[in-house]
Amino acid sequence: MDVQERQKNESAIGIIMAAHVGCGTWTVRLTDLLGGLMNMDGFWERCFVDGSSLVHEGRFCIPESQTWDSIPFSNSLSATTSRTNEGNKQILLLPTCCGSLCKYLMVASGRASVFIVQARAQRIMKAWDHAVGMICVHEAGGKVTDWKGSKIDLAADVMARRIISPSGGVLVTNGTLHGQILDLISLKSSVVS
Repeated sequence: MDVQERQKNESAIGIIMAAHVGCGTWTVRLTDLLGGLMNMDGFWERCFVDGSSLVHEGRFCIPESQTWDSIPFSNSLSATTSRTNEGNKQILLLPTCCGSLCKYLMVASGRASVFIVQARAQRIMKAWDHAVGMICVHEAGGKVTDWKGSKIDLAADVMARRIISPSGGVLVTNGTLHGQILDLISLKSSVVS
């Protein structure tokens, strides 16, 4: 089954994703659970990030509250939402719904190559919106940092409200594209400064 067919089937029924440090990331379709199947072990599938190694071939997702133009390197990469234009030196911008966690899961399952979100002063980022997704992505072979390449410190908030302050924003990738995208962010940030 190809990725598009699997996405269509799973989006109609839903999935559960589970990860444990050192044990990988796994998914099971809800229909397999709801169907009353006795042997659950046979239905869990191991997840891995995708193998994209060129930024322009990546599949990106961003929060609904942001536009592609708000990403620092957007003027150097054109984006399309149409799969028919995929491969024409345009990144594919995937339409996604729901919160950040769904986008982490898209990267962890190999459906997206990159999830990028810009930190904004008017929006508070909470640790619980990112913690589980970070584990899922790491265990599937991906990488999560702030826009300077630093680890996101989920316990840094001294007031214990679990507010995170990633420098610039959060970058979630398949790992292979991480350095390239950090370079693009750094290049565009130094031009603006």
